[in-house]
Amino acid sequence: MNEPDYQIPRNGLAWLLAAMFGALLPHMLRLPVWVTLICLLCGVWKLMVYRGRWHGPNRPIRALLVFGGGAAVFAHYGTLAGPDAGSALLILGFCFKLIESRTRRDAFIVVILGYFVVAVSFFFDQSILLTLYLALVCVMVTAALLGLNQSVLHTRPRRTLRISLRIMGYSLPMMLVLFVLVPRIGPIWSLDLGQNRAKTGLSETISAGDIAQLSQSSELAFRVEFDPGSKVPPASERYWRALVLDNYDGHRWTRGLDLDQREQVDWQNNGNRWLTPPLSGSPTPLSRYDYQVMMEPTDQPWLFGLAWARSDTRGVGATRDFRLLLDKPVARPFRYRVSSTIGYTLDAAGLPAWLHRANLQLPDTDPLTRDLAQRLRRDSSSAADYVHRVLRYFNQQDFSYTLRPPLLSGDRVDQFLFESRRGFCSHYAGAFVFLMRAVGLPARIVAGYQGGELNPLGGYLLVHQFDAHAWVEVWLPQQGWVRFDPTAWVSPERVEQGLEQAMAQEGSFLEDSPLSPLRYRGSAWITQLRLSWDYLNYGWYRVMLGYDAKAQRELLSRLFDRVDLKLLATLLLSTIAALLLGLSWWIFRQSGLRSRPDPLLKLYRKLCRRLARKGLQPEVGEAPASFVRRAAESLPDQAVALQRIARQFELCLYAPSANERDPQLQRLRVQLRRLAL
Repeated sequence: MNEPDYQIPRNGLAWLLAAMFGALLPHMLRLPVWVTLICLLCGVWKLMVYRGRWHGPNRPIRALLVFGGGAAVFAHYGTLAGPDAGSALLILGFCFKLIESRTRRDAFIVVILGYFVVAVSFFFDQSILLTLYLALVCVMVTAALLGLNQSVLHTRPRRTLRISLRIMGYSLPMMLVLFVLVPRIGPIWSLDLGQNRAKTGLSETISAGDIAQLSQSSELAFRVEFDPGSKVPPASERYWRALVLDNYDGHRWTRGLDLDQREQVDWQNNGNRWLTPPLSGSPTPLSRYDYQVMMEPTDQPWLFGLAWARSDTRGVGATRDFRLLLDKPVARPFRYRVSSTIGYTLDAAGLPAWLHRANLQLPDTDPLTRDLAQRLRRDSSSAADYVHRVLRYFNQQDFSYTLRPPLLSGDRVDQFLFESRRGFCSHYAGAFVFLMRAVGLPARIVAGYQGGELNPLGGYLLVHQFDAHAWVEVWLPQQGWVRFDPTAWVSPERVEQGLEQAMAQEGSFLEDSPLSPLRYRGSAWITQLRLSWDYLNYGWYRVMLGYDAKAQRELLSRLFDRVDLKLLATLLLSTIAALLLGLSWWIFRQSGLRSRPDPLLKLYRKLCRRLARKGLQPEVGEAPASFVRRAAESLPDQAVALQRIARQFELCLYAPSANERDPQLQRLRVQLRRLAL
């Protein structure tokens, strides 16, 4: 019994609907709400059509859905290209094709689109949790494909799921072979995955209170793994530079320098011409740290590193203000190597005139602060003495460190220094730079992160968004740029022990995130569980993102003397051939070439042998049921039992599916055992 092609089996449709919702779930939080509502409506519509309560869309409605959906995507994103708009179009097409599908051929197209929808999810996230979930969705899509090839009377979804799981299991060796041996080459195109997506993190502007808001976020910023033999720096040296802000308009600090990228960024990393060796007799010896940074997406090009930082990672350059910069925005987790040497003097030979002017710029505001600066400078014997007088001023006056600073207006630095005296790191850094520039000392704000939590399971540092920090660099004669952190003079706990300890009395640490496990670091088991999960995720990212062309060469070099494309092609083709041969052998064992005899035929032959003892033989071309009925006429004492057996033979022979044939065979076995011959 073969069902017509236009009929979609119920089992296949059920798995198709389940796969649709499973594939859409990772996109729901990223796509507009109206796309999610349309997808849900399409699923309900298809279900009602199958139950015969609604009609499928006719041609005008289908045209309206296609053009209306495309217009809505264009109106929302302003384009039909790019990953966000493109994925929205793909998902709408996936759902529209589902409600339009009538034949199995249509349903097969929906299954193929389902695989594409699953693959698109990896454009935006490659975490281990999402990967495991999408593997389950692939099992569901494959189950839908199997269901479409099964009988309309097949009503056992669990068996379909088991077969799908088995198929996915068989594909794992091939997947591993392709992952290890396919040449790791860069894409021939690039996608701007940062379009229209907001990210938590530093920005190119800082006003009073901005970092205080950022410090209420428990999101991960980056991880740092130090090379064997390279010690983890103490907490007081963990200043991760990201941005240099040198322009102040009376309200916010911004990146004011419009530098020529070709002259002010060293993309070759052959050394930085603005460095000078440490001064002879300097109390600060050189300290070198070699490490790798696994950075979370920021959709910005700046990278993080200890001063002074160099990187040999492709696409990473060193800027004129001693930062690391990528040649494109960081749109996905990015791994890069860094070597940092602490102890160099920066620009000690002097500043160019344009850079000197840029770092003395001040608006015509805050007269009280200017007067304070002049008084402190008159009492100082040198520029370095003046800097320390300002730091002692912050330490000895009634300043407090808080995540709940009051709002400032007007002359903001005056109001902070002489009225509120309550602020976060950006308040102290901004006021300190103003005091430096007011007496002619070039100074600038450096924004980044300070600190980091050590994960003992992997020996790496976790730096979160609440570790965001701002400090100051002041240019001093014969010393160059020197780091000063006025926050450390107000709240030493912030630098030495972290934000949580600094805010312990105020109780404002992550007060906007009551469910964050980072709020409960005092609980040993919660901390152990959190760090274990992060260690697992970090290992996953290292495998997925760290296995590049270099890692592939290192792996294969351990096994072969020479690694080139010819070797990779040979290994790949030979391994695939071996897997296909193994699969063919397994299919051969399961096929009819070496299959077991039909159980119905075995039962019929067994019955024929028993009837032969009564002198009865089947005639040439005689059907089993006809032979058994003829035997019933010859054996009247067993006529009723033989008539039942004949009927059971017909039920087994013409059963529409294996699932219905199995119980019929079992009844036939019971009847044959009860036959008294």
